[in-house]
Amino acid sequence: MSANLPSDFFIFTSIRFEPNLTEDDVNLPYYLLPFHLLRLRDAAAEFQLVHVQQLLQDDEAGIQLLKTAVDDAVTDRTQSWRVNVKIHPDCKISTMTTQLKPLSHEIVKLPSGRTADDLVQFLQGEREARNLPIWDVLVDTVATPRSRFTGHKTSVRGMYNEARDRAGLVSYEEPRETLLWNEEGQVTEGSITTVYVWRGRNGTENGYLATPPLSTGCNASSTRRYALSKGLCVEEAVDVSELAEGEEVWLSHASDGFFPGKIRRSRVSKE
Repeated sequence: MSANLPSDFFIFTSIRFEPNLTEDDVNLPYYLLPFHLLRLRDAAAEFQLVHVQQLLQDDEAGIQLLKTAVDDAVTDRTQSWRVNVKIHPDCKISTMTTQLKPLSHEIVKLPSGRTADDLVQFLQGEREARNLPIWDVLVDTVATPRSRFTGHKTSVRGMYNEARDRAGLVSYEEPRETLLWNEEGQVTEGSITTVYVWRGRNGTENGYLATPPLSTGCNASSTRRYALSKGLCVEEAVDVSELAEGEEVWLSHASDGFFPGKIRRSRVSKE
């Protein structure tokens, strides 16, 4: 195991159990299961959790392990759940469940065989057709330095909690988020979301969606991996100073898929 890790350290991922949509390439009812396995593998490698690496190295066995963890945690298979699957360095697995509201849209899955433009139009169409709530995305007031703990989902969450405290965010259920940026002023992620920023947009062109590259220190989330695999976005660095008040962005996380947000800069300061 890598040195200098807390004694209670673990890696984890949050899997949506979703019985209300048909099976397709997002592996329902276990939303994005192969992508969750990949993120756990990468985290185990980063932190030199040798026994966990061995546990997860086989695709079939790894998928079955996650399915079993979710199945054992879910008490009612007719309902939607978020299951946090925690894996400790000694390979002990623990879970925590939260019941979720039924989905109000189908933007947990991106259509197959579409161009990037088609996928963007799909998101925009779903937003308008279903009148999705637009999240307020409050730009953080100080930098969050990149580290291996920002790059992976682990028990080390203090930097995210501090960012949420600065933004006055109390509930994870409200449609509000804080946008983090690193010591070089590059956008990284939200406290609980992956962010996608419009690039190349003007009066006549729709532009394209960019998500920060891993070199910025952003988290290699499951929805980020999925979005890149479908061609929804490209990896491209974005300076926080470029984001304007009221600018539209997209967000994603493994509980709700993809949803729109709007930049709020009124409290930002890089001093």
